[in-house]
Amino acid sequence: MRNHRSTALAAGVLAAGVMLTQQACAPTKDEAAPPAATTAPATTAAPDMSGSTAPGKSDSKEPNSSDSKTPEESPSEAKAGDILAGKRQVVIRPVQASESILAVDDKGRLNATDGDSEHNLFVLVPNGDKYSIKTAKANKSGEADCMGIKASGSNPLTVVATACDASRSGQRFTITKEKKDQNGRPTYAISSEGAFLQIPSDAGLIAEELGDSPLRTTYAFVDNGPAKLPSLD
Repeated sequence: MRNHRSTALAAGVLAAGVMLTQQACAPTKDEAAPPAATTAPATTAAPDMSGSTAPGKSDSKEPNSSDSKTPEESPSEAKAGDILAGKRQVVIRPVQASESILAVDDKGRLNATDGDSEHNLFVLVPNGDKYSIKTAKANKSGEADCMGIKASGSNPLTVVATACDASRSGQRFTITKEKKDQNGRPTYAISSEGAFLQIPSDAGLIAEELGDSPLRTTYAFVDNGPAKLPSLD
């Protein structure tokens, strides 16, 4: 009987030892290993902020439309082609006398003025490789006048309004592009048969050959809308 109890006691002690050993080998809650059947999610490298960004966004700051396109031409530049095609009526402004414009005075002479005038708008009509300078407003006969060179003996040549005759050399003007004015408008020299339209301080507008003298007067054409004459031929 004593041997049987000893055997049973020994078996119990052995079982208890096995259980303690299993508990000692098992991880605690804080040290629990991840489930063997679960695969860790793949990690994605953080984006390199010096180069690429998330899909749908540009790699770098894109220039806005105003940065990327060529600056537009000024209105005067954009219309210069129409002005020199006889499609626009213009004020002819001497660059060196910015407060004045050209106009036909009450004696029929083209001159610089800083006042009002009935004929202060002009149309530049191509005439071969030259131009006719016509009044934008018709005269009493319903036709435009043309500017023409007038000789007066030994006096300087002047420019007057007269009936248009495209074949007359004195009505055919050369318009040569010069530097832009302070407002960014292109400027032009105007001449006929080598005589340039200039404005000396004491003689009004005259036409004179330069010789060794510098060009003293250039002009800006200030757009004033579509030419309104019924016929510019």
